[in-house]
Amino acid sequence: MFLGAFGKHPGWDDHIEDLGLETEQLIRIKRLLYVEGISGNVDSGAWDKLSEVQRLEGFNHLFLWRMASDVVVGRMWSSMDGKGRTHYPMVVCAQCSGLPLRWVLKQVLPCLEGIKSRCVNTTSAVAVRSIIGDARRGLRQIGQHIEASTEDLGVSGGTLAVLADHPEMGKDHVGLLRILYKIELGMSADSASGGDPAARVVPGSLHIRVPASADSSGDTILLWLSFLFGELDRSNSMILLLPLDGSWVDIVAGEPTIKELFCIRASLEAIPRTSEIPYTLDPDFMDRVEQRIAASQAQGKETSSATSDSPVRRTW
Repeated sequence: MFLGAFGKHPGWDDHIEDLGLETEQLIRIKRLLYVEGISGNVDSGAWDKLSEVQRLEGFNHLFLWRMASDVVVGRMWSSMDGKGRTHYPMVVCAQCSGLPLRWVLKQVLPCLEGIKSRCVNTTSAVAVRSIIGDARRGLRQIGQHIEASTEDLGVSGGTLAVLADHPEMGKDHVGLLRILYKIELGMSADSASGGDPAARVVPGSLHIRVPASADSSGDTILLWLSFLFGELDRSNSMILLLPLDGSWVDIVAGEPTIKELFCIRASLEAIPRTSEIPYTLDPDFMDRVEQRIAASQAQGKETSSATSDSPVRRTW
């Protein structure tokens, strides 16, 4: 368990010194998310060019970044430096290796929220260092009592069926068809329509914006990660960005660039949900996808029947 922080805080006149960035993964996240992604969009004025309704008021995000066998969960919020400059956020993130994802979401997300609350209530760099250090020690202490596990989140056979039934997918679940079509458009020609969808590797990077589709942030992450594992090879880097003041999830598969991370401050007026983009769907694609959704619905019914004598549990 590693816990680090970077960005802006009133305790520093400029960017925070690296706090706890002890691994290659955390250093890479800072580079891709903050140094290249956020700074690139700030320096280019990309977000300033958006109208008021197109631009989110600030940073208020939760994110999960899965790379290789590690999961990093993070919290990002609007902040400023000691000189009052407000263009950049503060970011705190926890790298969790060999720990069950459900445990991570249950235990680490509240910890990150607590760090945020404490950091926004102080202007002291000394206090921030203490907050991060105390939280790191606390997480490592409770993590010691959890059995190490390399088991990843499984793919629920009923995930497509659950999403197809979501009201925001529209009539005849056309929204889900559009999301799946956008993913297929992002694939190379030899992997788009043939073979196992879960074996596809993203060439470059791919961004989709999807409805939240669940009641809590944790359930939203589990649902959409299960969906991604059914559509893409697990070797792909996968980022889920949840604006806590919004009703969508931005998903980036592959290596994120400034272009993909523009979504962080873009509202639905600037980037609509992929489920709302009126793609022209060809008949062969629709037939293939409808067969997969029907199979998912059938598997979901089998699971429900098998558990009818016991409390029903979500399989993602």
